[in-house]
Amino acid sequence: MGSCADSCDRSVLVCIRKTVSHRPKELSTPPSDIPSQARNKWKPFLRVAGYLAIGASAFLFARHIDGHALVRALGHTRPSLLAVAGLLALGQLACRASVFRTLMLPVVAIPWLRVQRFMLATSATSALMPGRAGEFMRAYLLKRDNNVAVASTVAVTAVEKTVEVIALFLVLAPVSFLLPNLPAWVGRAILGAAGVALGFFSIAVILATRSRLPRWLASFSAGLEIVRRPSLFGKALLVELGSWLLDFACALSVMRAVGVSAPAASGLLVLLAVNLAIAVPAVPGNLGTFELGAVVALQPFGVPAELGLAVGLLYHMAQVLPIATLALIDSLFIVER
Repeated sequence: MGSCADSCDRSVLVCIRKTVSHRPKELSTPPSDIPSQARNKWKPFLRVAGYLAIGASAFLFARHIDGHALVRALGHTRPSLLAVAGLLALGQLACRASVFRTLMLPVVAIPWLRVQRFMLATSATSALMPGRAGEFMRAYLLKRDNNVAVASTVAVTAVEKTVEVIALFLVLAPVSFLLPNLPAWVGRAILGAAGVALGFFSIAVILATRSRLPRWLASFSAGLEIVRRPSLFGKALLVELGSWLLDFACALSVMRAVGVSAPAASGLLVLLAVNLAIAVPAVPGNLGTFELGAVVALQPFGVPAELGLAVGLLYHMAQVLPIATLALIDSLFIVER
């Protein structure tokens, strides 16, 4: 009887141990992680819903487009002006690379040619992949090749976007005087760009001038060092102004290639509308949203939607095709070497 009782006691203890050891596995996921897991589960569905919404909008827009008129507009373009637009887009990319190199100088000095190749790779990636894939690739390449902390690259990228918005505001500021009787959204968009730029710049200055920061912000603060160097920041801003002017010239070349007779200053409105449309990258290469921005920008000048769509398509092509071609050549060169 004693041995029977002992064996029963031992079996009960084993069951208790199994139950106790099994409970942590059931509670292995902290309660704080449950909401984030739920959000992650819904992200693919939200992304697909966004793509469907954009696709439906594009379909509804395309129903009002005369396909024959669009083909005629594309068929009567002047190839020489399109080639000029492509060269201007490459010049803009070179300016953007110089701006990024200048902003990176307080962190690390990168050879000019290497920065150009980084920008080629990241721009081509952004043209093919959704979201900010190109910027993620740039952070990866800088970490791999120059051992630059990702947080520093993120900080420099934030300053880069701030410089872009400030320069764009300066380029667009005269548009209200050059083109009177514009839609109300134009003035609001320009003021909004100024507000965003001021906000980002103020945050960068506050973080850069603080003497004591948490350890986890040290690398991020190193990327904001450029804010404490007015000469370098001013140089980057001047080059960025040149970049936007080249972009304006690119848009104007495409407009003239298609035969749009709107005032030259209307190219500034195309610049504004396109950049507003692609501010939040929703689809790979901003396909559709880019073109829609051009159509909306040219409507106040009486440009038919078909002609505006032709401008958007060719302007987009001038921005993507030369860069993608050079990136492909560069990648083949790296493989062969």
